[in-house]
Amino acid sequence: MRNGRTVKYENLRIRPFGMHPTHRGYRDVTHYRKNQIRYGLAFVAITAICFAATLISSPDTDWALYAAGWAVALASVGLALTHPALWLAAPFGALGGAILVRAGTDGLDEGIGPLLLIPVLAVAVYGSRKALVAVIVCVVAAVVVAQIATAEGEVGLNPVWRQDLVLAVMATVLGVVIQDLVTRMRRERNLAEERGRIIEELALTDPLTGIDNRRGWERAIQRSVGQARRHSQPLSLAMLDLDHFKKYNDAHGHQAGDDFLRRIALNWEEMTRIEDHIARYGGEEFVVTLPNTDLEGARVIVDRLRASLPQEPEGDSGRPITCSAGIAEWNGSETVRELVGRADQALYAAKDAGRDRTVVLETPESRAGFAG
Repeated sequence: MRNGRTVKYENLRIRPFGMHPTHRGYRDVTHYRKNQIRYGLAFVAITAICFAATLISSPDTDWALYAAGWAVALASVGLALTHPALWLAAPFGALGGAILVRAGTDGLDEGIGPLLLIPVLAVAVYGSRKALVAVIVCVVAAVVVAQIATAEGEVGLNPVWRQDLVLAVMATVLGVVIQDLVTRMRRERNLAEERGRIIEELALTDPLTGIDNRRGWERAIQRSVGQARRHSQPLSLAMLDLDHFKKYNDAHGHQAGDDFLRRIALNWEEMTRIEDHIARYGGEEFVVTLPNTDLEGARVIVDRLRASLPQEPEGDSGRPITCSAGIAEWNGSETVRELVGRADQALYAAKDAGRDRTVVLETPESRAGFAG
């Protein structure tokens, strides 16, 4: 979008498969990793605590299986952190690691039910509905496979495995409910963010012309001055004012005057460069910020804008509408208010000299801030 208020990253988006749409669309891998660390740290901590707590009730620990469980869990987290496409490896790896840890401590014949909540809750919060269904199927399959693996002879549902199946069902219901609640919260948050964005956009946009208003320009000029200071680049500011516009309004009506202002804003915005910023300063006055542009270059741009005014029937004065302009260049140290004051002074000089002209205000201090 023009004027630098919206930046799109459509070509840089990372969209991990199976992740809820709210958590998709990262700009790059660094952005993805920061979000995963921020949101996934709690589940990593819970998993680590559960793994450590199994040692409390373990009379005889199989350290090989126990270490293997930790290795599987940590490796899966590492894969999820470094490769966005493999983010589901974290909850599934936690499930596999939990089974190995339980096998190495209390043994699988004691059940794995409490550990089943870890992957289900993780996917319920961050995954899509398909991913949640997939992890639930894996959880149920893990219970069945573990029961078969530990059965001696005929497979039967003892109280421990019956409890695990109940926990698996509870995890399923809990996961679905949590995902629905989280999805609803996401929608409400996104709606609130969208409303806030629209309100901010309206606050920075001139409702008549569609370009930035004075408040939007004030935000943009601060960025432009900061960039000019950091990179030691020139920065010019132009104030443009339509001559005798009140007479045009009186002769043709305010609706015609509004249409004329809209056409001017559209034409000028199309004619300026991407890095330039144009705003309606007030009434029939416009301000143009020209980064990396000295006075000579600014004059060329402004004269081209002045010459592009729409052709209109002649007003009461017998002449078409013209435009006066004043240009000042930031001297490298002055404030935005001082820069605007000098550009406004140049505009008044253009008015006093007969209008329909561009006046460039040069000062001895010009570019002083860029020396050395």
